[in-house]
Amino acid sequence: MSKRERKKEMPDFCIAFGKHLRTLRIEKELSIEEIAFKAGIDAQNLRKYELGKQEMKISMMKRIADAFEISTSELLAFDKRG
Repeated sequence: MSKRERKKEMPDFCIAFGKHLRTLRIEKELSIEEIAFKAGIDAQNLRKYELGKQEMKISMMKRIADAFEISTSELLAFDKRG
């Protein structure tokens, strides 16, 4: 089994949510660094979320929603099918 095959496959939701995060950030004309700073997280982790390479805890969603100055409900209001 290769390294690539051993990697955990990410749920479609994580990939779609990551795309949504990136779109939202671009629409608001904010950099990854700006959102990461406001959320109190590392920019590298935010990149992983945007690329759908890392699952996110609900508490992190709250911090990111706060950084965007929107509610968690608004953050989650997107087409989950990707």
